[in-house]
Amino acid sequence: MSGKTTQTQRLILAVVAFLMGLFLMLVAPFRTLDNLNPCLKALIEVWQVAEPDGVWDTPVPILTVTFHVWMALFVFAGAILVVIAKDIYKGKPWARPLALMLLALPAVGGLSFVIPWMVLVVRQPGGGKNPNAGTAPGMIIMVLGLIAYFLMLLLEKADWKTKLAQVVLFGWLGVTAGMVYMNAQHGVRYFLHNPSAPYFDPKYSHPELFLGGYVLYASTALFIFAIGLLAARHISGWYVGVIASVMTTIIMLLVFIDRQQAGAPGAVEWLRGALISLFLFVLLLIPAIWKRILGDVEVF
Repeated sequence: MSGKTTQTQRLILAVVAFLMGLFLMLVAPFRTLDNLNPCLKALIEVWQVAEPDGVWDTPVPILTVTFHVWMALFVFAGAILVVIAKDIYKGKPWARPLALMLLALPAVGGLSFVIPWMVLVVRQPGGGKNPNAGTAPGMIIMVLGLIAYFLMLLLEKADWKTKLAQVVLFGWLGVTAGMVYMNAQHGVRYFLHNPSAPYFDPKYSHPELFLGGYVLYASTALFIFAIGLLAARHISGWYVGVIASVMTTIIMLLVFIDRQQAGAPGAVEWLRGALISLFLFVLLLIPAIWKRILGDVEVF
């Protein structure tokens, strides 16, 4: 972010931050539960019945916990956005980067609601579709989050090349965070389903699935922090993004190889995730990208 904005642009951004903050505190928690309950119902009453040999014991607590964690993050982010709206209007240099990082939460969190809805509620055992599924309640969280995110990013005085670099890099950071998070959900699902408990037999893929689960959760947070740091033109944001992209590329390749050898369904998603992280790594190495994002800061 250049930090160069007009008074009108700052007013619009302050209003966006304030309204989005209210939405995250007053509306998003209820949309979260509206999204969660049908997913749990589908897991227990449809998928577990249709495929009794599947791994269905762990997804219920995982979805329950993670949806409520997102709910808490939405409320925290909403409160901060409401409070710093005045600072955005005053043009304080730290306010917009912080707001951008906070607005990444509903964008990524909303995506993490929509995908389980598509997989569990819309899709039916045997490959059919549920005609009564409707739209995921979390869709509005994701859509509004994305709109506010790109408004906060792009509403400034900058040339088109800079804005293009911003859209590509900050957009792909969000995509990567979302993909890494969804793979983390699957990693934890299979990691906790441990036939060798209370021990950890390597043949049940525990090193790979631990890395592909909990470590990917932490990596998601790193990508979101990188958004805020890069927006503030801190070199640390570049390092966080590069480190997280290298780490997640390697982890997801390891899990892909393991899942492929185990004949697990959906193994290709790990390969997709690895390629997405690898592409982010490449983007961060392109001078035409990072020079536009970081300004005069030297990387190499």
